[in-house]
Amino acid sequence: MRRTSMKIAAALMGFAAFAAIGSGIAAPADTPQTRVETAYGALGLGGEYRLDGGAQARDTLVTLTVRGSVQAWDPGESESVSDLAKPDWGTSTFVTNWDRSKEAFRIEWQRPRAGGGMRTYTEIMIDGGGYVIGNDANGALTTRAVQGPNNQMLHTMSGLRLRALMREQERNNIVIMMHDNPERVSDFPDQTVGGKSYKAAQYRSDNGTFIVMFDPATKLPAIVRTRDFDQLMGDANFDATMTDWRDVNGFMLPFHIVHTLNGVKIFDTTIAEYRTNAAQATDVFNIPAALRGKASKPASVGKTPYQWIVRRLATGFYLDSDALYTDDGGSLKLTDVAPNISLATGGSHNTLIVATNTYLVAFEAPGDDGLSQAVIDMAKQKYPGKNFRYVVLTHHHIDHSGGVRAFVADGATVVVGKGDGAFFRKVLSAPANMNPYTLKGAVTPKVIEVNGKWSVNDGGREIDAFSLDNPHAQGYLIPYVPDAKLGFVTDLWNPGPAVANANPNMVAIVRGMEKAGVQPERFAGGHGAVGNYADLTKAVGSAR
Repeated sequence: MRRTSMKIAAALMGFAAFAAIGSGIAAPADTPQTRVETAYGALGLGGEYRLDGGAQARDTLVTLTVRGSVQAWDPGESESVSDLAKPDWGTSTFVTNWDRSKEAFRIEWQRPRAGGGMRTYTEIMIDGGGYVIGNDANGALTTRAVQGPNNQMLHTMSGLRLRALMREQERNNIVIMMHDNPERVSDFPDQTVGGKSYKAAQYRSDNGTFIVMFDPATKLPAIVRTRDFDQLMGDANFDATMTDWRDVNGFMLPFHIVHTLNGVKIFDTTIAEYRTNAAQATDVFNIPAALRGKASKPASVGKTPYQWIVRRLATGFYLDSDALYTDDGGSLKLTDVAPNISLATGGSHNTLIVATNTYLVAFEAPGDDGLSQAVIDMAKQKYPGKNFRYVVLTHHHIDHSGGVRAFVADGATVVVGKGDGAFFRKVLSAPANMNPYTLKGAVTPKVIEVNGKWSVNDGGREIDAFSLDNPHAQGYLIPYVPDAKLGFVTDLWNPGPAVANANPNMVAIVRGMEKAGVQPERFAGGHGAVGNYADLTKAVGSAR
């Protein structure tokens, strides 16, 4: 990836620029390469990195150890659409080791676990592979996980995860990467962020395309941007804003980094300590023996859902699989759960398909448009000649609504709870040119907002949705099919297994059904399978 001749030329260009400034001679023309070399010098990185492994100059950064903490938010998992920053997803701590000569990273994490406690695990990226030591998930690990020494769980990263994390580590070292690979640097128009204008340069790497904005006073990188697709925001700016630069052993390094998505805060990172060019343990990048030779290659840039991966990793809900929607080796399928009602399962998120005389209705649009299109195709094969008229969303969370565009492109009107109508009209109107999936029709923002009860009837089959007060999300709906006495619920209860102890979410379901005046016999789940409602009412009754 690096070419010595290009690196030497870049170094000479940077030296010439500084010499000209110091001698009073007119500085060379402002080019993206000179911006990069000026930033490289401002970072204290005047020394040229030697590819031959020889002795490095003092101002060459070869190894870096970073210790800090990061607070996380996920606007796709907020309590309501009115405040995307509530709640936060807790604070993690990390220690990162980087070795420039090995192009290797090791990140030791302590991250919050949903329901309490911490997830303690280590990520290693080296020689084009990615490896995980420990349990990085809230629940079950990927099927590729194996048990290592001392009962420690190990698994290789999916190619999708590896590509996403390689990009984010590259973001942290962007000026070094641009300096080392000047042939990948090109000009980019000036950018204005927060009313401030920045000179910019573009960097195209194997991991993605970056827009780097340089502080006009310090010449240091101020904002490092990628353009990402988010299922709810559409085409979005993912920015890392670097501030609180300090001198650490002659190198300028940022002690505060804030990541935002279209201006909404995602990560707020505070650095406690940097160690530069310090000796690292000889085994710091060692790959566990059980994983050697088994790593996936990085996925292609165009197929990598960066936002989905980095945010789901932060919350602990990422299914680390190159199949994306299912675990490795799994498949999606439709299972009949009542006459002309089918549950799409096989992955971590389900969709219920209800057929009437003339059309189809979907309960939930999880994941992304690729998953929705797969469900649509299966449904049309089973129920030929019928398009989707409605897609009913239980709540706005991105993992259960991210595939809504595909249903709308098939002709569906979106049915949402009180307060969510304007939000989903905005979602469906947002630019989506970066959507990796080609939709089969126009995305017209047709949205019905329900306050109390929504009902349709086609050929005698009635389909309802009831507003539900609950602790999980505002604007929640419970869909219901009266002739099948079948309800649908997501996140509040995972139907199927026996209910041992009722929690407040389960109590909310029973109270809501009592308020609506309906008595379901069964519930299908956005997670889980199909369960008897009587089991839930029994558990809730004993909890009263």
